[in-house]
Order: sequence, then structure tokens, then C-alpha cells
Amino acid sequence: MNPDNRFGKKLVLLFSLALVLQTTLYAADQKIVLQKYPQLKIGFTTANFAKVYPANVANLKKLLDFAADRGFAFIEIRDGEARLTLDECKELASYAKQKRVEVIYAMNTGLLDSNYWDVLSRGVVNAAVFDGPKVVRTGANGNEMLNDPKKAYWTAAEFAKLVANASRAAKIAQQHNLRLLVENAREGLHGDGTASFGTAELFGRKGVRSGVGLQLDAANFFCTSRVPSTPSAAQDFLERNARKIGYTHLKTSKNRKPQPVLDGNELPFDTYFKLLQKYKKNYVAIELDPAGTVDEAFANHVKSVAYLTKTF
Repeated sequence: MNPDNRFGKKLVLLFSLALVLQTTLYAADQKIVLQKYPQLKIGFTTANFAKVYPANVANLKKLLDFAADRGFAFIEIRDGEARLTLDECKELASYAKQKRVEVIYAMNTGLLDSNYWDVLSRGVVNAAVFDGPKVVRTGANGNEMLNDPKKAYWTAAEFAKLVANASRAAKIAQQHNLRLLVENAREGLHGDGTASFGTAELFGRKGVRSGVGLQLDAANFFCTSRVPSTPSAAQDFLERNARKIGYTHLKTSKNRKPQPVLDGNELPFDTYFKLLQKYKKNYVAIELDPAGTVDEAFANHVKSVAYLTKTF
């Protein structure tokens, strides 16, 4: 081989290694910042890796490493039925603290599910050990909708029980110095308020009290709700309820489908960001349609951050 060619290849390799090292060090030292919305803290949910990294200590440490290396401020640990033990959560909390990454702990169980209280009792204890905004997230809807794909609203009896359960759960969370949050998801946005009840009623005058907050999902209004909302109706709800937000899932909906990479939304991200920053609801977790491979999952987060930093 020509010596000049070998020398050239070495230079290219050294330059590539230096670039990777520089990027890693920069990300580790500096958190992701959006120039238009510098107060927002950008994180991601581990649910994005559900297909490749089930929620166990080893996998979650890998995701905390990734978060620290890439400048994410926090992660949401999605532990659907609170299967992580308290000792495992303490180990993860210590590791996250070393990495200077905050943690939000989230369960999926719905307020009407028969196992809700068992899951919540484990989840609040787990959530309390993490450094972060001191919230704990559960589902609003659960098996009542999962088991009936045509169901779009709660009945009056379900709604009354839902509100009562949320109030009880919030008091349990408060005993652990946590605020209970529930997410807008499969239910329609507006029921009729008499026989049918949706997200707007849940957070409206006859719904949950101040002890229960909203875990906002930016795209579920359009791609998860059984009755997709219009952007204007979603914006009206957002403006009425911005003060109740605990943190936000930032997800792209296009053609009523969640996307694997952030790239806008049916209600523009700017609309959300302006209100979130105004009311200091600063925790924003990237949520992506889960990728099928590890490399693709990580790449989708890098692309999503690039989109955010370039656009905002």
C-alpha cells in the first residue's frame, strides 16, 4: 500500500475518533437546550425502547448512560405494573444521581383496573427514591377500554368511580411526597357530560381536584384517542388546563399515527412549548413509536433531538 494512502487513512480515523469524543464530551457536560425555549428540560421515556430493552436494572443503566452522554436532563422509567423492586429502584436512583440525570417513574395501570391499588402501593414507594420533579404517573383509562376496542368514553358510573379513585390515589401519593399524574390517552376529549365523559370532563369542573395533575401527551389527542380531536379543540383544552400539567410526552402524530422520529404534530409543538414555558411546566419527555432494533432506537432519539434543536 502506498505510504501516503496509509497516512491519509490514519488521519481520517483520528479525525473521526476526535469528532466522536468531542461530541460525547460536549453532550455529557451540557444539557440539550432549545434556543427558543431554554427553560424546557428535554428527556425521553424508556417505553421508546420497549421492544429491545425491557425494563430491568441492566437495561435501564444503559439508557441512563445514553441519557447522560447525549445531554438529556431526565428519563421517564416506564414500569407498567411496578415490577421493579424497591432495592432495584434504589440502585437505579443512585446510578442516575452519579450520571446527573433526573428520573420520573411511570406506571401504566388504569384507575379502574382491579389491580390498581396493588400496583400503586408498589409504585409510589419506588417513585419516591428518585431525584426529579417528585411526581408519579399512572393511567387514567385501563382495561375498561383495552378490553373493548369500540369504547371511547366513560359512563357516568365509571366516571364517578374514576374521580373517587383518583382522589384516593392522590392522597396515597402525597403521603410519599409525590404528586399523582394521569395521562390523556384512549378516551375522547369531550363527552356530553351526562352519559359520556372524556378527558375534558376528567379535568373539568366535575372532575379531579388539584391534587391530581395531568401527564400531557401532545399527540394522543390525534393518534391514540378513540375519537380523534381537532387541533383547535386540543388547543382549547391545553390552554384551559396548562396549570395542571406535571410533565409532557412529546410525540409526533401524522395521519393519526404515532411516528418513530419527532417531526412536527397536528397541533404544532410551538403551541405546546409556549404554554409549557409560560407556566414553567418544564419537563418534556420524547416519546417515539418503539423501534425494532437497538441501533434504530438510539438513532431515532439522535434524529429527534437534531430536529428539536434545529427547529426550536
